[in-house]
Amino acid sequence: MLRSLVSQEPYLVFRRTGRTIAAVMAFGFGGGTVLLGVMSSVVGALSAGAIWAAARGYFLASLPFFVSALVLVRCRREFWFVPAARAFRMLTFRPWQLDGPRVEEAKLDEFRAVKTEVVEQDGEQATTAVSLVMLAGGSVPVREFETPDDARGLAQRLSELTGLPMLGDSTQG
Repeated sequence: MLRSLVSQEPYLVFRRTGRTIAAVMAFGFGGGTVLLGVMSSVVGALSAGAIWAAARGYFLASLPFFVSALVLVRCRREFWFVPAARAFRMLTFRPWQLDGPRVEEAKLDEFRAVKTEVVEQDGEQATTAVSLVMLAGGSVPVREFETPDDARGLAQRLSELTGLPMLGDSTQG
């Protein structure tokens, strides 16, 4: 039997946005193309008109990067635990999907525990994941962390909120 839920407020487990990749597209690729093109034109041009024409041309050539960045900045993915529905919900929004955000739901009854586990060991650096253990076996990674302490913190919080027991900590050596 699950313990009573601690809070009835939805809990945001994680949110990912497209802001980082949008900044890379706009300022890295688009801005870099414009900057390099204009600077090479400044070095080789003899008139301001030639520089202006080159700047306009490089900006137009970089326009797909800026447009892509505008689309990507609107992308987001959120993972929530909703106590009232006793479910986890994944909201995915992609601007090119005209039917709006997509919501996927997994009932709390499908899971039997919360655990942390090392998912990638690279020398002394390890990536630790918080996972939900399914009734049918196997686990579903929810979020990855650089440090085991951060992962344990989220796992304990999810355990408290959901009433799912926390399995033995597989991140301790």
